Amino acid sequence: MSSALPGATFRDPAGSLSFENDLVIRRVNASARVAVLELLDSPFCRALQERGDLIGAEVDDSGGSLSLRHPKIRIPTYPWEWTPSQWLAAAELTLNLCEEALADGWILKDATPLNVLFTGTRPILVDILSFERRDPHSSIWLAYGQYVRTFLLPLLMNRMLNWPLSLSLFKRDGYEPADCYAALGWGRRWSRDALWPITLPTLWDNRKRAEAPQKKRSTRFPDPEVTANVLKRTLRDLRRRTRRAMPESVTSDWSQYPDTLTHYTPEQSRQKLEWVRRALETAQPVRVLDIGANTGEFSALAAGMGAEVVALERDLASADRLFRMARQRNLPIQAIHTDIARPTPAVGWENAESVALLPRLEAQFDLVLMLAVIHHLLLMEQIPLPAVLDLCHRLSRRHLVIEWVPVEDPMYQSLMRGRDSLYGSLSEADLLAACAGRFHMMDRHALDNGRILFLFERLGAAASR
Repeated sequence: MSSALPGATFRDPAGSLSFENDLVIRRVNASARVAVLELLDSPFCRALQERGDLIGAEVDDSGGSLSLRHPKIRIPTYPWEWTPSQWLAAAELTLNLCEEALADGWILKDATPLNVLFTGTRPILVDILSFERRDPHSSIWLAYGQYVRTFLLPLLMNRMLNWPLSLSLFKRDGYEPADCYAALGWGRRWSRDALWPITLPTLWDNRKRAEAPQKKRSTRFPDPEVTANVLKRTLRDLRRRTRRAMPESVTSDWSQYPDTLTHYTPEQSRQKLEWVRRALETAQPVRVLDIGANTGEFSALAAGMGAEVVALERDLASADRLFRMARQRNLPIQAIHTDIARPTPAVGWENAESVALLPRLEAQFDLVLMLAVIHHLLLMEQIPLPAVLDLCHRLSRRHLVIEWVPVEDPMYQSLMRGRDSLYGSLSEADLLAACAGRFHMMDRHALDNGRILFLFERLGAAASR
């Protein structure tokens, strides 16, 4: 099930997918009809759906064709927008569901992060057609190689060579062991982590090409219990290796930013938090977009006040810390690792398989937070103020909160890098001019450090949410 495909899918031989308003319609081909109905009628499937691990489905078996109606995930995300902890959560969901399926005679026939979406911090498998009846005498998991390529090796290469997880954008079927082997130095090829999933498969493939074909060893057992135990051991081993492939605790200047503020006193930080709290009370948003969320202080504030939050953060360590915080506290925050100045593009066949980030976000939020972000867009990305406010106007349905950083601010000065003639005269008046025709000011609060907090209302805002 593709996460946000605008038209019908074409890759899955068992069915196709389309979108109708707030529903996802999956049409099941005749060859898969019996198995799908059997799965949906099983206590196993119903249990997964009730606890939210598997997407729900209403069956339409009229007119001689079988269709499934799935609820639409509001903001789908792709693996190249996930943090390492999100990758691990999706991987463990996949392995857990596969292991649980064994007891009821089912198994996952494919295992890729593209079959998983997030609702807040919770991963959910969205491809019901991934399940098939298991051969009770076979100890082979056919999706084993796909899991290694698409889950394990990206995490492992991120840890060992700092290959960004966002490279999965260009690797739909994951990494080949031979490619990883070529990139690793001699010593790392023989390390505990790389030996089994990278080095041995590469050497074995090289040997097979050099030798005559040999008869395969049997992987079939007369006792179904034996095969189930072999498969369970395989899944447990993959789970252990996947956890070990996670990067060690990563920090960055930005992930430590809330703990090392020099341009905010504790009292100023408290005042800022209280003002944002009052702005949220005034706006009463149901859905909030936090742009440049850092480690999630204000995302958590909005979520704690009852809003569903999507948090964008370009620093990977900060985004991962945010996701782990939200998961630990069970907050409705969906973290997306992305740069708002370079948002995820549309990719895939004819640029139509995976939708660009901004169309997924536009007009989805009652309030947009941009706290200490605009000066980064101005000075580091050279985005004009009117363009920034135009984007905010498209993203927000009702309200916008902005923190304006004046030219005299130490952070502004450090980012300006001598380009005073371009950016040294920007002022609050320029911000208000850029808001003209887009937003009108509802509240303004100046902090002691010179920074100014604004609450704006969108012109032309919808009368109802």
